[in-house]
Parts: sequence; structure tokens; C-alpha cells
Amino acid sequence: MSVFVPLGRPAPDRERGTGDVPYLLINPPVTDPTTPYHSIPYLVGAAREAGHATYGCVDANLDAFQYLAHPDRFGTAIESARRTRAETEGRPGPPSRHDEIRYRLSLAAEGLTATSARDAISVFKDPELFYHPPTYAQAVAVMSRWWDLLALDMPPGSLDGFSMRAKSTVNLCSTADLSDPAVAAAVSRPFEGYFADEFASRLRERRWDLVGLSVNYTSQLPVALRMARLIRTALPGTVIVFGGTEVGDVVKYTADREALWKVFQDADLIVPGEGETALVGILDAIRDGTGFDGIGGVMTRSRPNPHISYGSVATLASPAYDVWEWDRYWSPEPVILYSPTRGCYWNKCTFCDYGLNTDRPTSPSRERPVAAVMEDLRQATRFGRTLYFAVDAMSPRYLRTLATALAESPLDVRWAAELRLERTFPKRAAGALLAASGCVAVSFGYESGTQRVLDLIDKGVRIDQVPDVLTELARNGIAAQMMGFTGFPTETETEALATYEFLQVHEDLWTTAGIGVYSLTPGSIVAKDPDRFGIELLPASPSDDIRRYVPWRQRDSETVHWPEPTDPRIPREYIASTRKVSFDRPFVGGIDSAHSLLYYARFGRGLLPDVPPEEQPRVRLVDEPVLRVPFESVEALTGVDDLMAEVSRRSRQHRDTTAPSYSHWLRATGAARPGSSGVLVLAHGDLVELPAGADFTADSALTHALRLLVSAQTRSALGEPT
Repeated sequence: MSVFVPLGRPAPDRERGTGDVPYLLINPPVTDPTTPYHSIPYLVGAAREAGHATYGCVDANLDAFQYLAHPDRFGTAIESARRTRAETEGRPGPPSRHDEIRYRLSLAAEGLTATSARDAISVFKDPELFYHPPTYAQAVAVMSRWWDLLALDMPPGSLDGFSMRAKSTVNLCSTADLSDPAVAAAVSRPFEGYFADEFASRLRERRWDLVGLSVNYTSQLPVALRMARLIRTALPGTVIVFGGTEVGDVVKYTADREALWKVFQDADLIVPGEGETALVGILDAIRDGTGFDGIGGVMTRSRPNPHISYGSVATLASPAYDVWEWDRYWSPEPVILYSPTRGCYWNKCTFCDYGLNTDRPTSPSRERPVAAVMEDLRQATRFGRTLYFAVDAMSPRYLRTLATALAESPLDVRWAAELRLERTFPKRAAGALLAASGCVAVSFGYESGTQRVLDLIDKGVRIDQVPDVLTELARNGIAAQMMGFTGFPTETETEALATYEFLQVHEDLWTTAGIGVYSLTPGSIVAKDPDRFGIELLPASPSDDIRRYVPWRQRDSETVHWPEPTDPRIPREYIASTRKVSFDRPFVGGIDSAHSLLYYARFGRGLLPDVPPEEQPRVRLVDEPVLRVPFESVEALTGVDDLMAEVSRRSRQHRDTTAPSYSHWLRATGAARPGSSGVLVLAHGDLVELPAGADFTADSALTHALRLLVSAQTRSALGEPT
């Protein structure tokens, strides 16, 4: 393995204190292409104000997906999937588990054409088709199929929509996997054409003294590491910097600093906290020819534990939203992320563990003066008028002041934010003020439907007061998006069910909901004081030296709790009751997604317009073909769910869960049985085995009715609304 060892100080060919410092900031794949994250506009705004005016910004995530959506390349992906299917069917002997996983994924190609991805993106950007649910559903269906095609070129199980699983055949909790260039290259394989054809030319368009990778989601990290290797090769003398919330998490949860720098082996510097002041300091150091060790918030190999400070947001420059071409994003109009506050004014919740704060659940609350916020928004509305206030939580006092300013201003914005369930909302007619200010939706972490659990969480909320808060919003036309979880320490099954039952009883007061399963993180109050919660902390899997979570056990139980996607105590019908729309992020129905916000702004708190059930898409982008497969049952073939069950078993058994450890399991013979069966590939890629003798290929009213029936039964079995 080759490891870049930097000299530790810049050597610019300019006089001290003079000259420009060209820098390039990059948003890497894989993440949401419907709207950009707001980190890079904030960084550029700060650097501009400090006099650093020569820069470039690359949304490599958007660029890469646009590149892959071109009909030539999307058509090639379809043909590659069909070759995979033919090779598996023609191979002598039984297929391996890996073959079977790939075979199931390859079926997603059937029903697509070379223009499907491009046409789906066009629907997302069309100001009329976007708001027609049957047509919109066709575009989402193409995306679901596309993910399967992309997954064929990636390590099995790694891709999960416009995201990645933290653990699959690539372990993003392992410094061993993340520091292996071969693993990063394998994850990045679908994007290599983009890197060679387009990204490389951006690197060469001028001499960049600094290249920064803004990594805000776990799903971006492995591709960012691959990009850093490419940058280092193309620009051996540039300063490479990693920053973003995901980088902060890796720093926070990795105790071994030597292993940490092996992960970021192609980097010169790491910025694990807020980046505006750090970026300006780095650019100044490059300009002046001084070292980096004295810059606050910056990690170097010689200073691996910098002091992390939280700067004032009052004096920050306005974010530079002009760095992006907003009409390229996959929405009919821009949705802009903006942070009027940082940190959390409550900052007590015992489950919370966000950012680099070590003595509290998250960073301290800081508020930008409302006058400065209004000027920021005046500039932002040059590009779009739909805003998401990306905050932990705004205090009621600040919220009222900001909402009043918005209501009295001529800006005419629509906005949403995550807020606390404040009992004073009904008493102070907060709903009317929020509606007048342009608020279309509010997200609430109500966490649990049981007061005992809420008290353990130190939420500061009375569950019996929540309906009044929701009613206040509902009568003013504001949607409520409800978030919670089950599985908190000492929670009983009855209490877990109550979290769902609360939503069932008050179904008319909320629009979307997401109930997850509790995962214990090492920086939370629960992990720091386990005795208070009656639990015992257990060692993580040896492979997981990036400790994103902590296994635990209640002292009166033998059950060991690991991160799980579902709570086995919750019936399917309970899960289905929280899903009024079958899509999730980044699409309509996903909490806080750009597409959801636009639908709220258009149709109100109901989210979806009334559309007759028989209404057809105005554009058909994907068919639902019936295929004959040479297996007795396609459902018997090994799938990604089987792989993820194996990942979970290995973790629980403290076995190796790094990438090389799965090779034997994947090569082993799969579960396929020779035979013949019919498979209906539904629009979103779900596979339905057809009863023997049923003819679903004829173009008749009976056939269409049978397809609808099968589709509805499948969605019901998956816990989705029919």
C-alpha cells in the first residue's frame, strides 16, 4: 500500500502575504441530487469575505449522476445487466450466492430503456409533471431500478438508494476497510467514467493550491477517499483537506489516531468541526508560507488533537449560494438549506450525540441576529424561495422573532424546520404566526408515546400536551412530520407499541412519520452513565474500530442490542400505519426532503392532491414485464436481505466483518433450484412470483386487474399503503 506523507507546510511560489490562493471545494457522491448541502456556500462566503476570491466548486455527486444518466451510458448499464442475467443462466453448475444476488439485481433492467433515467430526471424538474403523483411515481420507480443497476458494479449490499449501508460487504465502521484503496475503488467503480471524462478536467483547469472534500454523510466517505487518491495523483503539490460532519464523526469515534490517518492517507489536513474559520486560516497559511499547526480546529499529523472551538454565527459572512447552478438539481425549483442558528438550546436529550461536543449531547446554541438572517435570506431568494432551516432546534423566543420578521417582510418565502414540541404553541397562537411567516411544515422529534420513556430521555415534553401542539399547527394548515424510535433502554413492548398507537390515535394531526430503532452511540449521556439507565455496555465487533454505536444489554436481560433496521416487537400493520406515502427520502413523503417541502408548499398539509386511483401517468417511463426464469423460485435466490442477515450474525458473533472476510460466503453455492417460474417485475423493481398457469402477458382488462391486485398485495405485505 502506498501512503502519501506530506511535508507538513506549504511551499508556495509567491511572496509572503501576497498573491491569490486558488482553491477547489468538492461535494462527493453518494448523496441526494435533489438539492445541494449548504456547507460549501458557507465556506466560500467566509473565504470571500477574507479576501480569497479565486475558487471553484464541484458538486461531483450531481455531476456523476447526470453523467451516468446519459442515454449512451444508461443504455450500457441496461445491457450489462442483461449480460449478467444471461451469464448466470448459461453457467454450468449451480450459481454462487454472489451470482444469485447479482441475478436478482439484474432483473431491474427489464422494463427500462436507454432514456429512462434522463426522462425521470426531466419529470423531477418539470413544473407540472413533478406535481402529478402518477407521473412522479414513474420517475421514482426509475430511480429504484437504477439503484439496482448501479449496485451491480459495487460490492454487494453497499448501495442503499442515494446512500450507503454503514455495514455490508464493505464496513464503513472499519479503518481497515476505509484505508484500503482497493475497497474505495470498488465502491467508486460506477463513477470511474465520470472521474476520467469530467472530474479530471476540472482538476486540470488551473493550478489549485488547495482542494477540499466536504464529506457530510457516511455514504460519501469511501468515494471521497477514492477521489482524494485521484487528486493526489493529478495534483501532487496541492494541499488536500477533508472536512464535514462525517469527517467529524470518524475523528470522534476513532480512538487510534494512527489508524485515523491511514484512512485519510492522501490528506494533508483534517477539519473535524465547523469549517469557515479553519478554511480561512489554511488559505492564509498557504498565502503566507507558514505552517498549519497553529490554525484552530485543524488536525495535522504532528498535532492530532486540535482544540475544537465553536465560533459565533453572528459575524459569519452570508453563504455564497451563487456557487451552484440551481436549475441543474432534480427539483422543479430550488430548495435552499440555511442555518439561522447552530447547536441546540435544549441540549439535554440523553440519546443525542451529534458533533464534536464532549460534555453535552451536541454543540452549544448560537443564534444569528435576525437582521443578519433577513439579509442572508434576501440574497438567498435570488435563487429560490423555498427554504429548509437546517437547525438542531431554535428556541421559542428566537423562533417567534424570526417568524415575525418573515411575516412582515416582502420576501414571500416558504419554509420548514425541525423544532421542539413546545407546549406554549397553542397558548401563544404560534400556528397563525408561523403560517403567516411562510411555514409549510414542521418536523418534531417526539421520540416516544410514553411519558416514562420521555422522562428518561429528558425530552422536556409532556405527551398529553402534544396533541394540542399538533392541533394548533393543523388548523393553520402546517404539516407535522413526526419522528421517534423504539428500543430505548428499559422500554417495554407495551411502551414500544404506544409510540405507534399515539400516531394511530392522532392520525389526522400529522402528515408523515418515521419511527426508527434506538442505536446507542458512545458520546451520548446514556453511554456515559449506563448505570442510570440500567444497562451494561458491551464490546463492539473487533472490526468496528470506528465506534459509531455501542452494543448493550439491560442488566435484567440476556438480550444484546445491536443496531437493527426494525424492531421485531412491532407488527407489520403498526409500521404500515405510519406510512401514508410509500416513498422515502429524498422523494415525496420523506421527512424534510426537498420534494416533500415543494409538495407541502403546493398542496398544503395533506401533501398529495386528490387523484382518481385509475388516473394514468402522463409519461410512462418504466414497464412491468413478466419474465420466465430458469429457477423453481426467484424468491429462493440469495438476496441482499440474506447478505445483511449474515453481516448481523457476524457482528453479533464478534467475527471479522471487513471486506475480505465475505469472499468465502459469497463464493459458496446459493439456494437456487433448477426449474422454471414466472416473475412480474413491478415498477419499483420488486419481484413477484406468479402462480403457475397465470398469463400476465396479455393486454386485456383482466390482465391489468390481476397486475393491480398482485401489486397491491405485494405493497401490503411490505407494510406499505396500498
